[in-house]
Amino acid sequence: MITIRKFQHGRKKKHTGPMAGRKQSEGMLLMVLRSRVDHGEPGIMVSEISRILDVASPTVTQLIKGLESDGLVVRGSDPSDRRAVRISLTDEGVRVTDSFIREMESMVGGLTDHLGEEDTRTLVQLLNRTHDYFAGRENEESGQDPHAQASDDKGERPLC
Repeated sequence: MITIRKFQHGRKKKHTGPMAGRKQSEGMLLMVLRSRVDHGEPGIMVSEISRILDVASPTVTQLIKGLESDGLVVRGSDPSDRRAVRISLTDEGVRVTDSFIREMESMVGGLTDHLGEEDTRTLVQLLNRTHDYFAGRENEESGQDPHAQASDDKGERPLC
């Protein structure tokens, strides 16, 4: 319990560069959008971002408002349905997101260097099993099938 608590209440790393002063949730949203740019999609709907990040749409909308006012994202109409709105990165948003991704990759790369490749793979497997355990407990407590697992496709990039 003490070890887990260290992660929850440990000293939070302050982002540097373009992500300085930004929330982790903003970084995650930007990375979701960036992955869509990589795939050449014309932006993504708020409901899809909400599903990937596993948060409510109003939460995503508030994050988008802040990022939009900072010139990092833009809202556009869907080419096939003018009523639908798609969110995409601006050029500045791509630059900021790429910087954030490099920062995160450096941090994870440092952890891999520290632990070694084999221990890093073991850590990833154990963290996935730990997640599955807690997800099963939540399902059990809510009356759902305790063996049901959340979608693995949350838009994350694998550690290794």
